[in-house]
Amino acid sequence: MKLSSRCIPNGDLPYEDINIATRTVAKLFEKFPYIPLLPKLEPNESILKRTLSNIPRIAITQSGKVAIKPEDKYERELKLLDKAFNSPKKENLSYFGFESLFLEKFLQMIKKFKSPNACVNLTGPFTLIQTLQNTTDEQIISDKNFRKLVIQAVSVKALWIIDKIKEFNPDTVPLIMLEEPVLNKIGDLKRENEAVSDDSIISLFSKVFEKIKTAGGYVGVQCFDKCDWQVPINAGVDLISFDAYNNPSNLTIIPETVMEFIQRGGKINWAIVPTTSESLVKSLGIDYLKKRLIVTLDELVMSGVPHKHVYNSAVVSVQGNTRELPLIFAEKTIMLATQLAKKIPVIT
Repeated sequence: MKLSSRCIPNGDLPYEDINIATRTVAKLFEKFPYIPLLPKLEPNESILKRTLSNIPRIAITQSGKVAIKPEDKYERELKLLDKAFNSPKKENLSYFGFESLFLEKFLQMIKKFKSPNACVNLTGPFTLIQTLQNTTDEQIISDKNFRKLVIQAVSVKALWIIDKIKEFNPDTVPLIMLEEPVLNKIGDLKRENEAVSDDSIISLFSKVFEKIKTAGGYVGVQCFDKCDWQVPINAGVDLISFDAYNNPSNLTIIPETVMEFIQRGGKINWAIVPTTSESLVKSLGIDYLKKRLIVTLDELVMSGVPHKHVYNSAVVSVQGNTRELPLIFAEKTIMLATQLAKKIPVIT
């Protein structure tokens, strides 16, 4: 996996003017633009809504809750989804796109700068299945029809945006970042249902990953809670993204798995620039963050992963969303992340 920057664009942006937001993304992420959420301009947009828009049988209510409707009312749309999944041509994918205030700006940026990479965040299949389960009060991860719907929904949405990106610059390699905030629930899920295993969850992931890779994209998985990273790694993910500020040792318990992952070209995003409070962000400096990053990377080295592997596979980002921060401090976190990326040592 080759990336044009060691800073992964991540999170929302608290701007009230889309032109200012565009200038910020263009300035800091010219080689790696993304589609941020803009909660002050588009308060109802979410990654979940982006992922589920135009997907048959699933709708998001005005209150943001997911509703599931009977299958027999959506037979035609389900056939269209199946066709788009199995034959991902432009004419088959077009029905399943999403809207975003920033989408056109994002695509024009790719065209203008001929960006080597671009990042798009979607909800991952495991979290989506858990969201649907909470709606139905049923255990649906082992239901083959729901599994098929979730796999196709996430895959087709990713395929649609990859196709759009390639239309504006065929050489851009998209990174589809699958957000999996409930990945830490895998252990609980396996205890609740003996029919659910690591293999079944790996199979869920791998079917989506394969579609994204076949279409010419990279695939990342992001979870900012402690979780078992062996599952997405064994499913073939290209990049893992975790909260390295609050959970710096999350990978030290699986050094052999991490080493194999890096050896096959995998990248690790250490989301180490905190965004949790104004007072914390106010106190941050680049020297402190570099020192903290080096200490954190060295923990993984001490667990048994070779020094060169750890450092050369490392990328960084902010820790999460910045919507609760005043604009000046939100901008500070993003700028610190881009500065920190340039200070990661390259080991020859």
